Amino acid sequence: MSFQFATCDRRFALEFLQREYPNRIIEDTPESVGLLLDLVAQDLIRVQDPKFHQPCQIVPGNQWDEARRGEVLSICNAVLTNAKRKEPAA
Repeated sequence: MSFQFATCDRRFALEFLQREYPNRIIEDTPESVGLLLDLVAQDLIRVQDPKFHQPCQIVPGNQWDEARRGEVLSICNAVLTNAKRKEPAA
């Protein structure tokens, strides 16, 4: 048996993603991670707390629907690979 520290709370998920990707712009907007956070709010997926899990992962939630696997993977991959880098401080 193992324990997971993962959230289905939109605000905490956003904080976890921001902590995991400190050099990226991670915001609750459709252009950033808003679509992924919609899935979190539905408890379709959860985001692990990076304080406890390295690497932080996105895991199935209580409402996981195997039929939506392709959609979820597509959103997760697009969001995390397209997140813009923060500009270095001048």
